[in-house]
Amino acid sequence: APSFLSLQQETRNQSHSPLGQGFPYGKFSSHHQEKKETNPSTNSLNNTNKMRENEELFAHLSLGQVFSRSINVFVDRFDVFMTLSAVVLVPAAIFGAVVGLTFGMEAIMIAKMHPEETEEEQAMDMIQFLVNHTFAVAAVFLINIIVSTLTTLVGEGAMVRASADTYAAQPQGWWTCAKLGFQHFCALWGAGCIVGGIIYGGMLFVGLLFVQAARSNSGFLAFLAFAGMITYGVALVYYISSVMLIFPVIIIENKGPMNAIRRSFEVSEGRRCYIFCAIFVLWVVKLIVAQLLHNIFNGDNPLAAILSPAGIIVSFIPDLIYLPLNSILKTVLYTSIRV
Repeated sequence: APSFLSLQQETRNQSHSPLGQGFPYGKFSSHHQEKKETNPSTNSLNNTNKMRENEELFAHLSLGQVFSRSINVFVDRFDVFMTLSAVVLVPAAIFGAVVGLTFGMEAIMIAKMHPEETEEEQAMDMIQFLVNHTFAVAAVFLINIIVSTLTTLVGEGAMVRASADTYAAQPQGWWTCAKLGFQHFCALWGAGCIVGGIIYGGMLFVGLLFVQAARSNSGFLAFLAFAGMITYGVALVYYISSVMLIFPVIIIENKGPMNAIRRSFEVSEGRRCYIFCAIFVLWVVKLIVAQLLHNIFNGDNPLAAILSPAGIIVSFIPDLIYLPLNSILKTVLYTSIRV
């Protein structure tokens, strides 16, 4: 998004004074509602006000201000972000509903047809049902993985672009943002594969250590496994904090997968705790809200989220809000750190 970077550079060039911290609601919209003035003094005042607004947009923010600004961006372009979020999550919700109801109906049929069986025997019947329909089950899950990967990457890229365009006072419709996100699909997918491969590769290595320790009954291997788990946990936090800004780098700076990972490490240098805390807090809030909704509407039934339409909808709502806020938060963090 050249307009985003040029606006940020213009703000840096126009003033060396301390950047403002305020960000009242409606700030974004004011950028593209300027009126033509013929009075030179009025024009000068408007230019000064615009410069100050740009300074506020590209100011370094505290964690509280990061969340405040992210919410303001979300509210200001609520229609765009919610549409993009729905595009990402609706296919997964439909898939979950179909699969959940199918398995639920089969479980009910098994219970009715074989009331004399114990729960363990009915569970074995359910497993046999899945085995008998292995090809269909595998095909459905494969289709879901392909569709979810496409919609998630394009959707998150589109939300980052929508956030950047909001900063640059050039708001786009959801379809335009989706097309722009799709243009970066290969880079987003490549970066995701590299990052995910490293994370799951380390997890697999630690898991193999535990398996080998259990098989050999060796105290030394058990010690290595626990030490490896602790080391992996610390390295994982460091690594995730370093690559969290990959999507904004790809969308805003137009980088490829490897260059985006390298650039994300550079941008996050010295600010990893700042990034991790922001992302972690948002994730924890999402988990708390999701659990509260589950307790209120689904009670003590752990399967309600996948076997009942109401449970599926309730479990869908937190993700519908979390996904755009997560993308906006990353863009705001990226902008704040780059100041």
